[in-house]
Amino acid sequence: MSEPEASPNIVFIGVGANLGPMRENFTRALRSIEKRARVVAVSSLYESDPVGPQDQPKFTNAVVKVETELSPFELLDYLKTIEKEIGRKKTKRWGPRVIDLDIIFYGDLVISTDSLVIPHPRAHERRFVLEPLLEIDPAAWHPAKNMTVRDICSGLGDSQAISKTDGPEVLL
Repeated sequence: MSEPEASPNIVFIGVGANLGPMRENFTRALRSIEKRARVVAVSSLYESDPVGPQDQPKFTNAVVKVETELSPFELLDYLKTIEKEIGRKKTKRWGPRVIDLDIIFYGDLVISTDSLVIPHPRAHERRFVLEPLLEIDPAAWHPAKNMTVRDICSGLGDSQAISKTDGPEVLL
């Protein structure tokens, strides 16, 4: 008797940048992600003011929904490899970057280690993560908050201005 096939994990990955050819870098990141995961959905691009130091360009953000057989730690390592290939260098926290890839949700897992925290520890506070996520999966569930992304987003108020700049087709 053969082993039952494991079903792939549903993962949401945040993509952000505020330096360099952002659309090209987003597309490169997406193509690299596709080598190890099946892309299910890609949000539109959203622009927002930076979090942290304000003396830097606005950020462009998106969220990608994927199915993968990689473990959370394997996926984290792979995303860090993609960032390095695209040219990300270690800088100050919340500083400018050519690409940033973060695991927002990994199924319904809640993980807290020195190297990985899932759900992303500040996703529930950031409209630039929640709005793109809401766009591609209105029923997405935050496993640590036990709330839908829609409910979390509606509780943020208008304090964080973001604007949709392009549809997902610019990356595909």
